[in-house]
Amino acid sequence: MFHGKVKAVAFDADDTLWVNEPFFDRAKADIAEMMSAYVPAVDFMKILEQTQSRNIGVFGYGVKSFVISMIEAANIVAPGRIKSSELERIIEIGRSMLTNPVEPIAGIEEVLRTLGREYELLMITKGDVAEQQRKISLSGMSVYFDHIEILTEKDEAAYERILHKHSIRHDEFLMVGNSVKSDILPVVGIGGSAVHIPFHTTWVHEVVCEDDLCGREYVEISKAGELLPLLMSL
Repeated sequence: MFHGKVKAVAFDADDTLWVNEPFFDRAKADIAEMMSAYVPAVDFMKILEQTQSRNIGVFGYGVKSFVISMIEAANIVAPGRIKSSELERIIEIGRSMLTNPVEPIAGIEEVLRTLGREYELLMITKGDVAEQQRKISLSGMSVYFDHIEILTEKDEAAYERILHKHSIRHDEFLMVGNSVKSDILPVVGIGGSAVHIPFHTTWVHEVVCEDDLCGREYVEISKAGELLPLLMSL
């Protein structure tokens, strides 16, 4: 489908190359259970999501920003009543998340090895630079990529800068990722192509409404291995 047209293929990292969101989901569940002494877990989860969304513009993405949001949300639901042991638990959860092993998505490395024979490969991820660099290093996947970009945000302007930096034509660029909001719509919006590989869990901040999809054309597949028939002359 894309063979002969695309020259450069970019991959998102979190939940496209390796598992990420489930660690956040487990952390949220643990904290919500702890905070159920003050407020129902479902109510705490809503407050935490609102707090995270509000803090992104100030603290950015990543575990450290998440820890700040957890502490703030805890103080919102129980002002002046949070115990030092509970704050220590929040910090410990964050510390554990920052030391988790990196778990590659099934089949992704074989896809990268194969595509690397014919395409210029890029990794384009967003988040805290130190956190992302750690995961990149532990994953061992940097060897597959010609370029690695760590962004504070993935929007049309950011993708435009990357394409200009690496002299890649818009119509020869393909982005692969699990987030329609960050990996698909901005790329389609600047004239590139995109392949969506849904992950089984998606952060609410990355969810888009149906109206945002109107007129936006992209391909959706169920697993990384399905990229090869789209991109290789097999």
